[in-house]
This record gives sequence, structure tokens and C-alpha cells, in this order.
Amino acid sequence: MNRGIAILSGLLLLISFGGISMAAPTAPPPGPPAPLPSAPPDNYILGAGDQIEVNVFGEPDLSRTVTIKPDGIVALPLIAQVKASGKTAAQLEAELTKLYGRYLRAPSVSIIVRQFRMHRVYVMGEVTKPGRYDITDDMNVLDAVTAAGGVTDKANLDAVQLSRVENGKSKAIPIKMSQLVQGKDPAQNVKLQNGDLLYVPRRGMNILEILQSILSLRGILPF
Repeated sequence: MNRGIAILSGLLLLISFGGISMAAPTAPPPGPPAPLPSAPPDNYILGAGDQIEVNVFGEPDLSRTVTIKPDGIVALPLIAQVKASGKTAAQLEAELTKLYGRYLRAPSVSIIVRQFRMHRVYVMGEVTKPGRYDITDDMNVLDAVTAAGGVTDKANLDAVQLSRVENGKSKAIPIKMSQLVQGKDPAQNVKLQNGDLLYVPRRGMNILEILQSILSLRGILPF
């Protein structure tokens, strides 16, 4: 019996005795984050927590190393605040070159990623232990909910949303956990990616309230 089947069997057993809690007190804690490459690929998307070195050639007073803030902003001399998250290093270089062009003649800007943000996901809403969890290889929705101690008795398992950012754009993926825990639709057990936010709403929330809650969390959590 593989791990996925074992988890589903345990969840179904809990439901059959009249409860919907998916708590698993004996589950091991989340493992260490997956190892990160020493240099980012060309399509690496910058995000909050990345530490970047901004070099303006011939202008040491303008060159510095900064960490992208939770809101995706970096503060730089002359040009003040700039949105860095959601861009590749090359895209940010081009934007900074244009901005510094207002003050310098033919500026040359380079971006080096000095420290990567940790690979992590958030499990929020009606779970026993909402918070941040280091992502592990092949971590999926059930793994994340189990790591968060299972859902509460107020959870709406039919309205779970997986918030994900791809190419700088946010999208919400609906997850029917009620079908998943009954083994009816294994495709609902989506593999998680760095920066995902899994939100388990309480019963009674409509879709607009759910999406507003996700948007608010995206604005305050340090992704």
C-alpha cells in the first residue's frame, strides 16, 4: 500500500465514524525544502524573499544588495520603489535601465540573485494548524492538509481553493476535497508548487468572500 492510498484509507475511516476531521497526530513533520540551484534559470520568476544584487555600472552609490519585500517591492536610490516580484532578472534589468535613464546617460544595469527564497506553501483557513510549510518532493493537497493537522468541523470541503501564481498572474484552482477523500477523483489531489496557497473556507462563505480572503492573504503573507 503506497502512502497516497494509506492517507485516503485513514481519511475515509474517520468520515465513516461521523467526523470530518482529518487530523493525523502521528504524521511526520514536513521535510526539508527541496535543494535549490546555485543559479536561477533564465525564466526564474523573482518573488518576495529573494535577495538580489543590483549593479549600476560606474555608479557604486546606486549599486546595492536588497531583499524583495512581502509586497514584491524593492527600494532603490533615485527611483524609489520598484515592483520586482513577478519578473525575471532580465525583465527587471530592462525596467531599471529605463528608469535610471531618466537620470543617467546610457545606464547599464545587471541583476544577480544572491539568495533564493525558500520553497514553501501556505495552508490557511479552516485547518487545525494554519501556516507556512516547507514544500517537499511530490507534495500534494492531501499531504499539505495532513501536515496542517487536518480540517476543522467548520470546513467546506467542496469549496477549497488552490491559489497559484504563474508567469506573474494569479489564478485559483477549485479543489473538491469531499470527492478526493472518498477516492472518487484522484485528479483533485494536485501536486503543489512553490508559493502555492491552499485555502480551506468555512461553511457559509460564498465564492466572492473566499477569493477576497485569498487576495488579502496574498497581500500580507511573505511568499
